[in-house]
Amino acid sequence: MVWPEAAIPEFANEIAPYLADIQVSSRARGADVLMGVIRVGDNGEDYYNSILALTAGVAFYDKRHLVPFAEYFPVPAMVRSWLRLMSLPYSDFKAGVAGQPPLLAGGMRVAPSICYEDAFGSAQRALVARSELLVNVTNDAWFGRSPARFQHLQISRMRALEVGRYLLRAGNDGVSAIIGPHGELAAVAPGYRAAVLRGTVVPRSGLSPYTRTGNWPVILLALAAAAWSARQRRNPGS
Repeated sequence: MVWPEAAIPEFANEIAPYLADIQVSSRARGADVLMGVIRVGDNGEDYYNSILALTAGVAFYDKRHLVPFAEYFPVPAMVRSWLRLMSLPYSDFKAGVAGQPPLLAGGMRVAPSICYEDAFGSAQRALVARSELLVNVTNDAWFGRSPARFQHLQISRMRALEVGRYLLRAGNDGVSAIIGPHGELAAVAPGYRAAVLRGTVVPRSGLSPYTRTGNWPVILLALAAAAWSARQRRNPGS
């Protein structure tokens, strides 16, 4: 079962009994749960936008690619001091560490992503290579009823297509969907109301050409085209 990004508006650390009840209930039904949560780090100071896996144990994936001016402020210290003086305190999320392992859920190795992390396929290649299923949780409510919700869905479809994996997508007022390994929409939840989307996915392994090479072929072709164009300008008759 997959719940959206920040599905519960409380720090996960502060609702441990509630999460334990969900874990016991889901395990009794032979199910695992992946849900988007906000959590406080072990040091009590760092905040993470995370996916919590409630399985036989507990595991987290922490978002690595944070959104500037939404999840962190890329501003100098003096601006932060001014914000505090103006009674506008702001705490950044902390980016997750590199090399996080896949989450284990439903008997599969899952490559998770949160919100617009799915726009950066090259950053996910190492994780995807060790996984059999993709999961994206997102909160697209701030898009309202604009086409941006569907643009984000198309981005998710591209991620599934380029690596040949099923992708489960759960969104708060986004487009929740089950996406097939060819980028096709296997099932789509109705929008703007509570719904449960059910479907079947198949774990898939192996490396697609993109998973093996990433963006390098495109980069090299672009460089070759730029070099050829520069040569033609210097020697128009050649």
